[in-house]
Amino acid sequence: MVMQITLNTLLQTLSQILTPTRRTGAIFALVLALFSGCTAQKPELWIYTSIYKDVVRELEPIFEKNLPEVKVQWFQGGSEIIAAKLEAERAAGKTQADLILTSDPFWYLELKKKDALLPYSSPAAASVPTEWKDPDQTFSTVRVPVMMLAHHSSFQQPPRQWTDLTQSAYAQKIAMGSPLESGTFFTSVALLSSVKGWSFFSSLRQNEILASGGNSSVVQRLVTQERPVGMVLLENILQAKAKSSPIEAIYPEDGVIPIPSPIAIMKSTRSPEIAKKAYDLFFSEEVQKKIVASGMYSPLSQLPPPAGAKPRRELQPKAIAVNMNVLHQLFSQRDEIKKTFSDRVLK
Repeated sequence: MVMQITLNTLLQTLSQILTPTRRTGAIFALVLALFSGCTAQKPELWIYTSIYKDVVRELEPIFEKNLPEVKVQWFQGGSEIIAAKLEAERAAGKTQADLILTSDPFWYLELKKKDALLPYSSPAAASVPTEWKDPDQTFSTVRVPVMMLAHHSSFQQPPRQWTDLTQSAYAQKIAMGSPLESGTFFTSVALLSSVKGWSFFSSLRQNEILASGGNSSVVQRLVTQERPVGMVLLENILQAKAKSSPIEAIYPEDGVIPIPSPIAIMKSTRSPEIAKKAYDLFFSEEVQKKIVASGMYSPLSQLPPPAGAKPRRELQPKAIAVNMNVLHQLFSQRDEIKKTFSDRVLK
């Protein structure tokens, strides 16, 4: 009733003060404004991701173009931050996240165990290798960061393989991130310990390796030569080199470490069909090219390697094997792996 009186009063006032032509335009504008105010808002889709902020900015217009009926919201942070936020929200009752993309494949196994993920057999992800997909379709690898070695360009004796790091020549020369702080470093430590044994890390401790922070911390120590040799992701190396930092990549002869980084839909999503559309979009060539441009490999074989990186065919024969069986085996040892690393390297 209040709206009716207000509208009538406005129309009478417009009739008194405006000419017929201007009156028509004003009434049309008023009706349009009222209609717009009453229109329902777009449904929201929340994506929690550890993808870099600059990549998210490049993805935003792609999602706006392909999902115009949806208001896509992004929460960006490191894998550990994403996990902490989502778990806190779930503990409080429900998370707002619809899709999650982080670099910690073990977390997805945990969420699957808790029945928190929505199974989805995406036709867009059909060509992702089966060893990088959950057989129950609750998650699939959507990008592949690669852990490797790097050195300051002035360092004259760079290592050629992982085991070289145990030599005395590298005492107080090596930096890495902490598996207690970084999902990619936890995966790397878990895989290296299964292949090289824990004696490898005991030797790194004897060489006084500095294990702290994440990949950006390692890059900083490389650049300043605080530690001229480091374990670090390829994408961070390429980004540093693009800024003319004096860092050189080392592809270990005993294999790089591919880190399958999944995407999944939360079972609690408010809009399953919209979430599936967004899931599919992440496997589109348009989005995958942005992922590759950021320094990561695509799980889709038809995509080229990142600019300045070696072709996939040169890495695969020696790459440390990562598949669902390996991930499941290491998943059951997560707490033990963190404790053993802490005891052998950090204490």
